[in-house]
Amino acid sequence: MRWRKKSARKRTSPAEIQRIMSDTKVTGPLFKWFGSKWLASKLYPAPDHDTVFEPYAGSAGYSLRHHEKKIVLWEENPNVSALWQWLIGEASSASVLEIPVGVPEGTDIGTLGLSVGQSLLLKHWQRTNNVGPCSTISPWGNKPGQWTANTRARVAEELHAVKHWKVGRIHPDSPGTYFLDPPYIYNYRYGFKEFDHAGLVKKIAMIPRGSQIIACEAACQKTGRVPDYLPFEPFGLRITSRRKTTENHHSREYLYHEKR
Repeated sequence: MRWRKKSARKRTSPAEIQRIMSDTKVTGPLFKWFGSKWLASKLYPAPDHDTVFEPYAGSAGYSLRHHEKKIVLWEENPNVSALWQWLIGEASSASVLEIPVGVPEGTDIGTLGLSVGQSLLLKHWQRTNNVGPCSTISPWGNKPGQWTANTRARVAEELHAVKHWKVGRIHPDSPGTYFLDPPYIYNYRYGFKEFDHAGLVKKIAMIPRGSQIIACEAACQKTGRVPDYLPFEPFGLRITSRRKTTENHHSREYLYHEKR
């Protein structure tokens, strides 16, 4: 019996990876998440460094805006972390296009025969604040702006922009641009019962000279109180969720920007 020789897997050269990244235009987030900063990211200071660290990633709107940089993400939410690892690693355009659209409301995503990564991607296009275990198709999951054929095609195409990214715990010991979008001190905390903002200040103090630091916050929506654990500056009123034209939810945002 003759065995067929296994053909060597062709590796993509660094030059080819750079060409693909340059040719890929990102036009939106790869999945839904509260506070993604995709819209606001075009107004934030651009990164001064080749490496961008985003330790509270969520759907990483700032990093996506500058996707051609060397991006290092970290996210404490296990589902979001696993989703990013799948998108950066195993996911392909074909595997994204395999995820069905138009699935009936109330369907358990776990019954669709999808991989873990595919299931997480579909789950995070159902609800913006999907921090819990809920994995059913929502009443608005098939509406425009959610998981539709257009969204699926866009994500499948723009996926290539993040293939050079990394996911890993970030230690403030390397120069770079640090984009910090932690749970806001007075507002919704995305599943965090407590967050150590004083500890965050200590970590910021450890970031080495030559770095750029951008940190986001917001005033308390009930009292108007402004966070003061960093010397934040007003950054304007931002829409945080879109309802009817007269019912948009807004947040009074603040920004800290430092070049060391």
